[in-house]
Amino acid sequence: MSPSLDEPFGRYELVSQLGRGGMAEVYRARLLGEAGVTKPVLIKKVLPEFATDPGFINMFISEARISATLSHGNIAQVYDFGRVGEEYFLAMEFVDGQPLHRVIKRALRSGLPSIPVPIALFIALEICRGLHYAHTRTDAQGRSLGLVHRDISPDNVLISYEGQVKIVDFGIAKARELRGFTTEPGVVKGKYLFFSPEQARGEEVTPLTDVWATGIVLYEMLCGRMPLEGPPYVVVPKLGKGEFPRPSAIKPDIDPALDALIMRALAVNRQDRFESSNAFAEALSEFLYSSTPRFSALSLSHFVQELFRQDLKNQGHKVQIPRSFQEQLAGWRGEMPTSPFFSTPPPSSPSTAPLPPPPSRLPLFLAAGVGVTLLGAMAAALLWMKPPTEGAAKEALSPLKPLEIAGASPLPPRPPVQPPAASPPPVQAPVSPEPPTPLAEPPSAVAPPEAEPSASRASASYPVESIRLDARNDVIDPQSVPETLALEVGTTYRISEPEPPRDSPPLFFWLEGPELRAKDGVGVLSPKPVLVKGATSLKVFALKPLPAEAPARGVMVENVQRKDRQRITLPPGTAASTDRAFELKNLDPASSYRLLLVPIGQGAYTRGQTAGPLESLACARLPMNGASSREQQFLFREGTVLQVSGATNLLCGFIDDEPSDNQGELQIRITRTSGGPAWPSPSPYSLVNPQKVGEARRVFDEAMQYFGERQYDRAAILAARCLSLEPSDADCHLLAGATYASIPGRVEKAIRHYQTFLKLEPQHPLAAPIRQSLREYEAQKLQSPPVP
Repeated sequence: MSPSLDEPFGRYELVSQLGRGGMAEVYRARLLGEAGVTKPVLIKKVLPEFATDPGFINMFISEARISATLSHGNIAQVYDFGRVGEEYFLAMEFVDGQPLHRVIKRALRSGLPSIPVPIALFIALEICRGLHYAHTRTDAQGRSLGLVHRDISPDNVLISYEGQVKIVDFGIAKARELRGFTTEPGVVKGKYLFFSPEQARGEEVTPLTDVWATGIVLYEMLCGRMPLEGPPYVVVPKLGKGEFPRPSAIKPDIDPALDALIMRALAVNRQDRFESSNAFAEALSEFLYSSTPRFSALSLSHFVQELFRQDLKNQGHKVQIPRSFQEQLAGWRGEMPTSPFFSTPPPSSPSTAPLPPPPSRLPLFLAAGVGVTLLGAMAAALLWMKPPTEGAAKEALSPLKPLEIAGASPLPPRPPVQPPAASPPPVQAPVSPEPPTPLAEPPSAVAPPEAEPSASRASASYPVESIRLDARNDVIDPQSVPETLALEVGTTYRISEPEPPRDSPPLFFWLEGPELRAKDGVGVLSPKPVLVKGATSLKVFALKPLPAEAPARGVMVENVQRKDRQRITLPPGTAASTDRAFELKNLDPASSYRLLLVPIGQGAYTRGQTAGPLESLACARLPMNGASSREQQFLFREGTVLQVSGATNLLCGFIDDEPSDNQGELQIRITRTSGGPAWPSPSPYSLVNPQKVGEARRVFDEAMQYFGERQYDRAAILAARCLSLEPSDADCHLLAGATYASIPGRVEKAIRHYQTFLKLEPQHPLAAPIRQSLREYEAQKLQSPPVP
């Protein structure tokens, strides 16, 4: 018997019934706390026909315990499990939005042929992130929990109106499957369409089962239909044999690279699929941000709100969608030419496309002016102090994901450099050992690589519009590193640097193996392990010799199958050879430069055509002599925008041991973005209390990472966690203020955190700009309504 909405359901007040089906009745409810505190939740109550089966209930309880331990931004949180009378229930996070299957249906009814490619890729990417978190969960003893969702489908993915993607029903599928309920009428209606071949054969499922199902979800979003349709006896055998059309056969305009990516996720043999949800996520991310680098969760939010505009209005919500996004949506429907909202203009021809306006000017002014400062661009904090020019506003509010390389030494303020009225025709930049005298503004120029391989280093001097790096010549050679660790080609390894010294450059790795893809053979180490398979040897190194006074660097290599570990210790001086790396000279350390890495033609190949292109360069930024900042090193990936300041030279090259058989080129486009900061740009951590350690520091660092990636909802969750650990920490309040200022509708909350920050740190370098910004906001509220 269903509970009455007029009576309390334990600690919960049931507000309305949202649906009934599968295993449960679903209710919107409120958690009733002390002193009148309430919290919106979702109640799933087990249906009576399942509640009478003791075996099912025992497994349901066990799975509910596991689900309650999952805490990730892409998984709907389980808050509570219990029983009221004879009725078992789950209390879950209430996601204000729509299930993905409704989003797909509404999109098709609205005139769209399918979910637009950037939207679909972002949703699939977020699903993969949540799955990878669950797949890698361990117990207190470090043993894998072996979690597999088993039931990924549009029904079990929620899209919030704020652009969040949430997976639901972890563990429910396993309990249902083990009791044989998959054969009950209506229980898994239509779910066989998402079965992996091994799942359809009744074999043991693995995380790769979820990879397959995510691929099917992406297929449906992009094509507007399933790979196969029909009764189970028709569909399941064909799915098991891979007898279904490629996405490009249904939608010929799908990019061939994306087509191949989806088909790899849908490989019949598990060993041919992406080796994990994380690997699938990396591939999706690379494709998404190389083709649409300005995409963010805000775009998904606009998309869902536009589709369900009338529903939101009926609920009393005001829907405001930027005009630029409405134009883009019209382009997707074929009503008009596609807006340049998602395009990346060449540096020589700045885009005039309008950016999506925020609900009011203050949130993004604070975010761009104060939040970005947390990432090392303190000069941007001045943007709010005067009405920005059109170019400055676009620079401050750009939704690209810059990686800030900060560290300029103190310099007096310099007036901004005015760009020329028109760019002169392209000319060839000289390759010379001596830098020419700096010009006020770079002309439009390209520095090509040498025609034939050479043992000498190629170079170019700024100003140039771009430089081209040749895979045959511009290399960073790991063979100069004497230490090599032999690996077993059929074994999976986890490689990490568990405790990197603070403010130290990262360590790079290079793998050798006959079946390795080029992009999988190089990478950067961090405390988070990197999974490696198919390699025969490993080298670890820095781009410049490790200093003698620095502590030794330790790298952990774990054999996943045998659970044994080896430790590599890097002595001082360990470095790859950069003698043939391309050098960009004559940079002004008082200026900032935006770099964009793009392929030329088919890109660059270092391991033959079959291994695919190498889509990254290793780079080292050289600071000016006497600067307090350290040299910084990084892996620069295709489609990534890099913001460089405080540098005199930049060394970049392809990591490869034998370049004689290499081919292809990559291009770095260079745009000067400022004439010099008004004060030195510190590293992100220079604003952090050096005594902040332990859990609070870890949470702060993770929040900073999400803030830098403009994933503000996730950053806000972690900022709140930081404050729960350190309620009086000024850094946590500053981060919370900048984060909430970046989220529409949260400006008042941002102001409260900024005010607390000012009380805790009245003499902080950012205190005066924040006070002025708050005063201007109060004046703005009195004089005029917020900008729509």
